[in-house]
Amino acid sequence: MRLITGSEMKKLDNWAIHAYGVPSLLLMENAGGAVVKKAEQVMGTLYDRQVIILAGKGNNGGDALVVARRLHELKAEVRLFLLFSPENLSGDTLENWHMVEKLGLKWHILSDENSFYLLRLRLNQCDLVIDGIFGTGFRGKTQKNVCRAIQAINDSKVPVLAIDIPSGLEADTGRIEEHCIKADYTVTFAWVKRGLVVFPGKEFVGQLEVANISLPQEAIRELEREEYYVDKDFACKVLPPIDWQGHKNSFGHVLVIAGSAGMTGACYFTCKAALRSGAGLVTACLPKSLAVNFDIAFPEVITRGVEETVFSSLDAIAWLEIEEMMINKKSVVFGPGLSAEESIKDILQQLLENIKVPLVIDADGLNVLAQNIDVLQHIQTPVILTPHPGEMARLLGISTEDVQSDRIGTALQAAAKLNSIVVLKGAASITAIPQGVAYINSTGCPALATAGTGDILAGIIGSFLAQGICPVEAAYLGVYIHGLAGDLAAGEKGMRGVMARDVLDMVPYALKGIE
Repeated sequence: MRLITGSEMKKLDNWAIHAYGVPSLLLMENAGGAVVKKAEQVMGTLYDRQVIILAGKGNNGGDALVVARRLHELKAEVRLFLLFSPENLSGDTLENWHMVEKLGLKWHILSDENSFYLLRLRLNQCDLVIDGIFGTGFRGKTQKNVCRAIQAINDSKVPVLAIDIPSGLEADTGRIEEHCIKADYTVTFAWVKRGLVVFPGKEFVGQLEVANISLPQEAIRELEREEYYVDKDFACKVLPPIDWQGHKNSFGHVLVIAGSAGMTGACYFTCKAALRSGAGLVTACLPKSLAVNFDIAFPEVITRGVEETVFSSLDAIAWLEIEEMMINKKSVVFGPGLSAEESIKDILQQLLENIKVPLVIDADGLNVLAQNIDVLQHIQTPVILTPHPGEMARLLGISTEDVQSDRIGTALQAAAKLNSIVVLKGAASITAIPQGVAYINSTGCPALATAGTGDILAGIIGSFLAQGICPVEAAYLGVYIHGLAGDLAAGEKGMRGVMARDVLDMVPYALKGIE
């Protein structure tokens, strides 16, 4: 699903009006109609229902006035609260105000104690609130009367339907003001705005629906920037069908270079995730003192023990064995649980100079890479990096706070600087590519915030690469399936106490859910 910003939506509106001749008043009428349709779906019937509508003075307020008129026509009991004086209106919003005036609807301007007392009184008798205060053009601070109105609505616990975007939420960033409408439902128009699907904004949206308001879909081609929301429909398109004549070699062979003393679990989770997500074969490369027990515990995996240091980490001379192991492999996963010994840095250097298949670098591999990111500039094979915010901060030499304050921008910056596909993990994980395109994930929950789940993601992506899925799609599909597996585990066990193995067990069911 394509994502746009508020400024891009304004550009598309103008383009449709001036290039295609779509009347702006028609767009407003269609927007209001879509909201009324959703209200009817939510309420069952609108006849005699008590509905409060809050309207600002911009186009969002104009949409709200259309809603007021059409709800009145459907015999709802409409009470309109304005955050402005009608004298300040212009354009299409003014046109719709004139129509509302002629209907004799009850309206009030929220400006003094009496009007706010009336709002609170009506909220106690209300079935539904329609939020039309601010739209996608909202930036910055809200006025005192708006803050009070939003607070009153949120305190009332009455179901709220937001027009296009909850008031107080920034369409471009997902940032929220101190006071932001907590919507139960949001009807957005034509395309999803970025701020609706990233945190913290996502928590204020409720059930999201996209309504067609007669904006020509080809208008999106006018935008230079590309950004996508990876939902079920989007993910389904890239998962290849099962080859009924396939065999273990045709389903791909993944080499996992992982594990050290006390960290064999990282290797286990990565390998098992690769198998659970469809790889035909997985070879685990780990220190030889750990290999025997690993082989016994995990018979489905080909286990290869290699030379190790005195600390049971991979020794630099193990590269000769690793190079031989890479023959006939379709992808490599490097990093989970490896430790940060100097020998790991040497092996990674050799790997990057010699690898000819797609590579996933995770965990300790990223920490070692952060010491010399220039090695990525001349690599000829696709590389996927999967940092959490702390690892991303080390890779870019910035603070974790800087990473989190602009996750999309940071991911895009990292992809360009590191010449790699970058998966920035976290709430609404982001996959970014050097060409400047970002993919925002729709799945996942706090249940994934536990040890081992990052290793699972690396294994899933490595598996998809080995199966021949193109690197960009393997990355964002892997993130989607990983998040969905976490959602399924949380659905079965609750949000607290989910372990990595619970997520692993759900990976096949996540795949089944989108096939």
